[in-house]
Amino acid sequence: MARRASPPGGARASVPGVRTLREIGVPDRLWEPLGRLAATLGVEREALLDQALQAFLRFHGALPPDGPAEPGPAGARSEPPRQDVTRRVLDTARELERAITPGRGLASPGGHLTLHGERGLLATVERERFVIGRGRHCDLVIDSAKISREHAVIRRELDGWWIEDLGSSNGTWHAQARIDRRRIADGDEYFICAEKIRCDLS
Repeated sequence: MARRASPPGGARASVPGVRTLREIGVPDRLWEPLGRLAATLGVEREALLDQALQAFLRFHGALPPDGPAEPGPAGARSEPPRQDVTRRVLDTARELERAITPGRGLASPGGHLTLHGERGLLATVERERFVIGRGRHCDLVIDSAKISREHAVIRRELDGWWIEDLGSSNGTWHAQARIDRRRIADGDEYFICAEKIRCDLS
């Protein structure tokens, strides 16, 4: 069963800055934790959903990193700035992450990641999204016809570094198995086709 997240007052309520109101189905397994987090932060569930969507779109480059605050109606109760709500959500998420003991050898959220090849250091990953591929726009360019234009991506997430294949033709491999997505551990070796990349965390 999925709950419907819609603005207070129903689907026909008038919400400043929203031209078209839409209902979003939220599974029960997410609805209750969402409500608890909203209560902890002192905001509505809809505000958290709005922040989650904005963070997701900004992460993938579909929205600019910063934007002007949306004006509210005259005389309306002032709401916390969006940046403040986002900060509180992220701070709470970090506290939850710290409460979970990380597995041995796995990246900590603030760990540094370096990539090594057969001939030495390839790159130090400093961006939240680090693309590996044949395209000249990639962060790590591998000049081989067997490598896809955008072959794989490394992302920093709350629980560490992850590597994900981007639907490449020849695949991303670890321990002789083709992977779609995997959390990176210190010393992991991945093969982008025939190119071996060792991941070192510090």
